[in-house]
Formats: sequence, structure tokens, C-alpha cells
Amino acid sequence: MKTTQRQLAYSRKPNSRNAPPSLKAGPPANTVSDVGHLSVQKAPHTTSPVIALATHNAGLTLYEILALVELIRVAYEKGELTSVEARLSHLLSEAASLTSSVSNILALMKLEAGQSEKVCEHFDIVALLHEVSEAARMIIGNKSVTVMDVSCPSPVVIHSDRAKIRQIMTELMSNAAKFTDRGRIALILNKTDDAIRLTVADTGKGMTQEKIRAVFGTSCHGYDVEMNGLESSGLGLRIVKSLVKKLEGTISVSSKAGEGTIVEVSFPVESKKF
Repeated sequence: MKTTQRQLAYSRKPNSRNAPPSLKAGPPANTVSDVGHLSVQKAPHTTSPVIALATHNAGLTLYEILALVELIRVAYEKGELTSVEARLSHLLSEAASLTSSVSNILALMKLEAGQSEKVCEHFDIVALLHEVSEAARMIIGNKSVTVMDVSCPSPVVIHSDRAKIRQIMTELMSNAAKFTDRGRIALILNKTDDAIRLTVADTGKGMTQEKIRAVFGTSCHGYDVEMNGLESSGLGLRIVKSLVKKLEGTISVSSKAGEGTIVEVSFPVESKKF
């Protein structure tokens, strides 16, 4: 029977002194991860269930990375360089995914604490779009997915919160990259006289209407909702919804399970600080 990488992280007992300490004993009971201070046993009552789940997801990704490091070490010792190369690509993808998870946690903490103020500046949104698309390609790794970015050939300078817009693009592209195994992902920029419209379209697993309502319903305000069954895609979309609201923008989602998702975000070209 083929052993999965995550099973290896919990069950493998390497006999090399160079093996990562966390893999020798396996994860402690009732703990997601004890590396990098991402330990979660039972979330205290003061912890938001959304933050607890985001931390849980980050912990699982971290164990995946540890398992891949161990597999790479074993393959290298055996001289299986082709296997090393393939797993390095997967490792890079998981590292990018972990970065996204940690970014989620920080964004959620700021939003819940009311510390996410708008900081406006002039910047080229086309250059930002290219940066985010390249990061999405890292998350895709070696999957058969084409990442496209479509925008104006010349710079488009706007006055808004660059960090928040980057977070919006990153969340949408990360979700698409995680849940698209084949086909394409497109990040499209359109500009009118007074607004920017960003569209992310993918051919991934899609969402049911029930899930869309759960993510964008009124019960999502403040994130104090039951989190049973909510995947990381829901976490990312909730962050996007809150950030778009702070930019005085709008967001819409159309999706069909098994076929893909289209998310459209619009916000003013000239944003007012308040």
C-alpha cells in the first residue's frame, strides 16, 4: 500500500541522526503542531473559531513540509536525484501555501482587533498584479494548471491601500491555486474612469450555493460563526470580503461545484482615507 506524505509525517521513524526532531516522536497528543509557535490543542474561549481553524491549517501544512524534507533527505542519500527534484517543486509549493496561511492568521487578527486601517498611496496596480500571479505559480508547483494575468500593457497608477489590494489578490489567487488541479487560473484587471475591477476565474473544484451563502451571509460579520466543514477557501474569501468593504468596494461570486469559480472585486481608483 502506498504511504502518503502526511502519513509519513506521523508514522515514519527515521533512524538517521539528521532527521528532523519533530518526525522522530510524531506529533504530541491532541496537538496540531508544536513548531514555530503554531501549537493548537483546544482553542480557548477567547480565540475566534476562524483563527483557530486557520492556525490548524497552517499546522497541517507545516507537517507536510517536514514530511517532504524527510523524503528529500532519504532520496538524496539513495542518489535518486530525479525524485529530489520533483519533491523540491512540491516543497516550494507547500512553503508558499504556509506563507499564505500565516498571512491569513495575521490578517484575521488585525481585522478582529480593529487594527486594519487604510493607508493610501499612489502605485502601479499592473506591476502588483504581475507579482501576485508569479507567487500563484509557485503555489501551483508542478500541477497541470496555466496561470494567466490579463491587464493593460502600460502602468495603471491608482491611489489606494496597496497592502490591502495585494492581500485581496493574494487570497483569491491562493484559493484558486489550492483548489485547481488542471486547467487555468486567470487574474484579470479592468479599469474605468473611476473604478478598478479585478476578476479571478478558475477551472477548479468550485463551490455550492450553500457554501457561498455561508461565506458571504450576514452571520459572517465578526467571524463568530460555527466553523464545521469550512475549508481554507472560506477563510480567504471572508478576509477578502472584509478588506473590500474597507476599500469601499463590492465583491461578487459565481461558482458551480466541479466546474470552477469566478470572483469579481471592484473598488475606487481614488480612495479616501478615513
